[in-house]
Amino acid sequence: MNARYVQQIKSALGKLRLIHAAFVVAMPLFVWITQSVCGHGCSDWTLWHWVMTGLALYAMWGGFFFRRRLMRRSEEALRKDSANPKSLKQWQAAQIIGMPFAETIVLYGVVVRMVLGGTLWQASPFYAAGLFLLLLWTPRMPSTPA
Repeated sequence: MNARYVQQIKSALGKLRLIHAAFVVAMPLFVWITQSVCGHGCSDWTLWHWVMTGLALYAMWGGFFFRRRLMRRSEEALRKDSANPKSLKQWQAAQIIGMPFAETIVLYGVVVRMVLGGTLWQASPFYAAGLFLLLLWTPRMPSTPA
């Protein structure tokens, strides 16, 4: 592994972690805004709550599917030619792709709270799942030796 390659990866990783931090910081802001704007809410579980749950599960599946697929491709590209800028971009895309999916789950919790008039306990699973996935998909150095 040459020094230039390692420097490029570390630079890209720093940018990715900054983007990741913005996603993580946005989540408590969404929760705070919904708590300050909404009242107590109604604890009835309606069909629309189930629709939001289904959409959140679909977003979770999409995040796992696309991230795993892109990570596999990028690791193969890095294994073949670690100095290729295209392989570095593929790795960056693989790292980024899961973050919007996780944040989408949090936003479904915001919809449950603000639009559907749900309670905090009804939106909390969405918030927790989104935060869990954001932490699970924290950008890391590539695991393949170059």
